Amino acid sequence: MYLNLSTLFPSFQIFSNKPDHHSHDVFIFKDKTSSNWISINKKEVSTRDYALLTAVFDEFEIPHKSSGDSEQIEWIRYLDGYGSAPIKEVLEIRTLHLSFPNDRWKMDSLREAVEAFFGDEVILLCRTNTLALLIEKKSSYRYGIEDFTSFVAILESDFFMKPKLFVGKFHSSDSEYPAKINAESFYFSKGLNILPTEQIYTMEKVFPYLLIESLSTTMKNTITNEILGPIEQDMEILKTIRYFFESGFNGSITSEKLHIHRNTLNYRLTKFQDITGISVRNFDGALVGYFASLLSVK
Repeated sequence: MYLNLSTLFPSFQIFSNKPDHHSHDVFIFKDKTSSNWISINKKEVSTRDYALLTAVFDEFEIPHKSSGDSEQIEWIRYLDGYGSAPIKEVLEIRTLHLSFPNDRWKMDSLREAVEAFFGDEVILLCRTNTLALLIEKKSSYRYGIEDFTSFVAILESDFFMKPKLFVGKFHSSDSEYPAKINAESFYFSKGLNILPTEQIYTMEKVFPYLLIESLSTTMKNTITNEILGPIEQDMEILKTIRYFFESGFNGSITSEKLHIHRNTLNYRLTKFQDITGISVRNFDGALVGYFASLLSVK
């Protein structure tokens, strides 16, 4: 593959480590399948080339330096593993990852939306043409999923952006934090592929699907033979079980999410038990049923 790229792009270069400094006249990409990095002069890359390259590689771009963004560059360098966090003391921080479907979003508009919603409580960083980060310092008020859902809705309605948002965890702003950011980026990229219709992602939302991916063939066959086969892949029942589990076994919430009557919910859960011999009204049975529902959509 690299030979083909060097043929297409005369400026093509390959690196075993991420370049510490580079010209803003080149694109820097990370190979998703190895530890290699590549660079290509932007003048040689057409719009179609760029779309293909970003589908295969992860783009890395340092924001253009100006008198007003030196702090942003320091944060970017810290998150990439170079130096310390640009704050006076070690604090609890978390990162919100914002992914945009294309590069048509405007930094100024996003900054306006962030300032209007969060005030000065977060730091906005432009990571690539399709990715921005929000660094939130831990305070007395902790934003929750409902807050982030409202924020995404504002971006859609008032600024015509359609981002996906990954909510990271609070960690100390020490030398270990960049590794945690990389792990969150991994979960986010997996979530975008596995759950394309979602808007808000967390590690705990994505993790069960990763567990399904890692199951052995024997385990998958067991679930298929014991559950999916007997109920004949009834997606209505499987969806009901998934919502029941994710709603904490709360029948009222499950019925509301599915827009069904409580009696209909009880009928589906009972039908599942009659066919498989597994009750989802206890945790063990619900867990097995939940994994079956996830496996059915893979």
